[in-house]
Amino acid sequence: MRVVFFGNSASSYSNRYYQGFLEAECQLVAVVDSPSHRRGATTTAAAAATHQDFVVQARQRGMPVYDPPTPNQPDLLAALRALEPDLLVAVGYMGIFKADLLAIPRLWAVNFHASLLPAYRGKHPVFWALRNGERWSGLTVHVVDAGLDTGDMLYQVRVRTRRNDTPADLYDRIYERTADLPARLVRDAALGRLRPRPQPTDGVSYYGSVTEADFRLNWSWPAERLRRMIRVSPGQCFTSVNGRRLYCLDAELAGGDITQLPGTLLSVGRTGGGVIQAADGALRVHRLRLDNGTSVSLADACRQLGLSIGAALESVA
Repeated sequence: MRVVFFGNSASSYSNRYYQGFLEAECQLVAVVDSPSHRRGATTTAAAAATHQDFVVQARQRGMPVYDPPTPNQPDLLAALRALEPDLLVAVGYMGIFKADLLAIPRLWAVNFHASLLPAYRGKHPVFWALRNGERWSGLTVHVVDAGLDTGDMLYQVRVRTRRNDTPADLYDRIYERTADLPARLVRDAALGRLRPRPQPTDGVSYYGSVTEADFRLNWSWPAERLRRMIRVSPGQCFTSVNGRRLYCLDAELAGGDITQLPGTLLSVGRTGGGVIQAADGALRVHRLRLDNGTSVSLADACRQLGLSIGAALESVA
């Protein structure tokens, strides 16, 4: 089986499954990387760096490497046709396959999508599933068609989420449960055992890119939603005080009655943490990062910014 691998070299998700195809009974004949300006990830840079860049490995093996601004460029299409691939495999690739590209492989173009399709079509499915408090996530391997993550399914594996998961945590468990899928896909394709089945019509959802606004804390939201936001993206979720941003590094539920307006600083403890009113309770925050990059306790931030008990933090309506 001749395979062209499409991925995102900045993503541990792409790099891990590339290893599976290296070890499968197939011939990797080329790799295509996402354009440099689209290689973002919702896992930390440190997590992504723990897996060797598939582009580096491909070059070490003398394999053709491409990173066009679009996978539908005529010169790339011509190069891939000459390779006569049986499968095009996309894992975390940031680009849309159009009809001329989909017509190239002898069998199919196939995508590894980290959600239980048809839920969480689109970008960053693990991030959004954790943000929304889903109890289950997983991986769907599906045929690529003209839609966005709408093609017939080949495999689907369910993975339970955990309350304190980060995207890196959940990606780790998804991979542990599905590490054999590259080899299975190649073997089943070679033996003619693949049986695509349509996606369910119920439960469809779509999510797009993550923006700065998605990290702004709204104290009028439930405390658990705020806790989950901070846990999923520590150091990225922020509130503002007197025009300055405070980025939360941790948070836990503090309980208690609703006594003040959302966003009110309720208390500051001896250990440096503090409690902030949310819509249905309160949130305890211990560490913050100031907009100058300094990491401090909430108590230290209050002293530096002149905040006292009863002060109001920003609350976005």
